[in-house]
Amino acid sequence: MTAVDILKQTRYKISASPLFISLKMIGMVFCFLLILPFISYANAAYMATFFTSDMKNLLKQTFFQDHEQSSTFFNNKRAVYCDHSTIEFNPSANSLNNYQLHYGHIQNLTVLAYAEDEHAQAILVHSIRNPSINQYPHVTISVSNKSPYTAVYSNDLWKRLVDNGIIEVNLDEHDKPQLVLLKNQLNEWQGKLSSVGKYEETQAYVKIMDQSIQLHGIVCLSSLWTNEKCQK
Repeated sequence: MTAVDILKQTRYKISASPLFISLKMIGMVFCFLLILPFISYANAAYMATFFTSDMKNLLKQTFFQDHEQSSTFFNNKRAVYCDHSTIEFNPSANSLNNYQLHYGHIQNLTVLAYAEDEHAQAILVHSIRNPSINQYPHVTISVSNKSPYTAVYSNDLWKRLVDNGIIEVNLDEHDKPQLVLLKNQLNEWQGKLSSVGKYEETQAYVKIMDQSIQLHGIVCLSSLWTNEKCQK
């Protein structure tokens, strides 16, 4: 028997040993656990009020613009949304059971105000039924999608406006904004938002709606909406 044959047999015995198999399984499980959060995030569902094509076109025509009131958009390629207002991201099984009663139901939203800066455009909305768990329920109109300014920034944009003392909000029984007031008692404001955390100083613009704008959408889970299971 040659040295090569002996080496091959030794490798086979090691790879077939219970200890080696156990260590290999542990390694596989460890690798899976490392990537699990990313898999879960990529496949995460969300409950939302989804808009039909007609309503999305209305939002684009009414609110999507070239940020004329704020500084330039840095020529970023914008991701235009206008397609939903999130009720809850990645809801628990218990929440899903509660939401099932509302699948396919019409949800009415009132537009309270519009805001933009160099990175995003968003409207603040109010609903009576199925209130969003977001601190500032909103519809993302567009966003630069350059980190950290992704779609979730829409909620933070409104928070920055409140924290900077630019706007005041009156809350409803669910602690959600139902009325927005500007500190200058006008219906428009333009100026700078101070930097905070991962967000840089930005040039922003806010407009309070001087006439009621009503939106209508359909309550659904994102995966079901994609497969047209909630549309009537």
